[in-house]
Amino acid sequence: MKPISLSTGASFAIGRLESHGFDCYAVGGCVRDSLLGFAPHDWDLTTNATPPEIVAAFSDCRVIETGAKHGTVTVLYEKEPLEITTFRKDGAYADNRHPTSVTFSTSVEDDLSRRDFTVNAMAYHPKKGLVDLFGGQEDLARGIIRCVGDAETRFYEDGLRILRAVRFASALGFTLEENTARAVRNCEHLLDGIARERIREEWSKLLLGKTPATILRDYPEVFTRILPEIMPVAPQTLDLLASAPLDLPVRLALLFDSSEKVQEALARLRYDNTTREEVVALLELQKTVSDLTEIGLRRLLRSYSAKTVARLLSLLECKGTNIGDATVALQVILARGDCTSLQALAVKGDDLIALGIPAGKQVGAILETLLGRVIDGTLPNEKSALLSAATLLNK
Repeated sequence: MKPISLSTGASFAIGRLESHGFDCYAVGGCVRDSLLGFAPHDWDLTTNATPPEIVAAFSDCRVIETGAKHGTVTVLYEKEPLEITTFRKDGAYADNRHPTSVTFSTSVEDDLSRRDFTVNAMAYHPKKGLVDLFGGQEDLARGIIRCVGDAETRFYEDGLRILRAVRFASALGFTLEENTARAVRNCEHLLDGIARERIREEWSKLLLGKTPATILRDYPEVFTRILPEIMPVAPQTLDLLASAPLDLPVRLALLFDSSEKVQEALARLRYDNTTREEVVALLELQKTVSDLTEIGLRRLLRSYSAKTVARLLSLLECKGTNIGDATVALQVILARGDCTSLQALAVKGDDLIALGIPAGKQVGAILETLLGRVIDGTLPNEKSALLSAATLLNK
């Protein structure tokens, strides 16, 4: 195994805690991603120091103690956030989600034993090397997601782990180990007790992974439970999903066949209004849009953002519509800065009022007409030309 390259902050934190007589390791996802050759988004550390001892060791740094009750302190080192957590042992789980108690431990082995999957249950120290008690490195090499210990026990402890299992499989392009896969299917009812927001987070990450189509095909029980509106997913839709761009609204739009269904489903999973409106717009537009010339694209840009129009083109292309050079045409329109909104029009309401046009609805109507002609290319977006046209419209 090649040495893992720790971030500057992680190296500093490990050294600082060791200088105070404590053990400290990088742990979890940052170790997994490093072994896979990815740059970790953040670095989590685990130590036998208690939260007060961690705070004392970093007295010269900004420290956030919001998770100290559960053993986690965040240290900011040169703007890099480092989550440092005391070795822990979990008590019994009463609600299939949270332990009734958390006990601090002095053993990194205890801490790794409580984690969900073998690929997430590894710790690393720059001098001591990798601590891998459950074969996580081998599972990474084999492309397998496997629970630490008995899979059903892990899922009954925390039902969200069911979605995390399939999410990691999708994100990494892995498969579930046989016993873990069986437990996912046997325990899918536990998802009923999970907060909708947490389900949304895992589902979104799964959908943007490498193999969401494979996971949707192989674990219909899970998705019938959380998203019955899309089940069963047609094989042709799975094929489209497998090659779709990594864009959440586009991938969501591929899975739904009506705006009514998507509204209900996304509201239930607590998606924000912007995402819900975007997916509904894509579903409605794909049924009605037909003109993908430059004029047609400018007309779309009059009502929708450039991002929405670009997503629409991606969606149509995914579904086999011949969009020709529409994507290039859109880029040209945006690069040229074509006028597609009243804000970009070379005249304003005050200009029309100065011509003697009464303030009010008539000014607004004339501006809209001028914009339409500019968009259609029958009138240049030049002040003199627009004022002349406005004068004629006012007669």
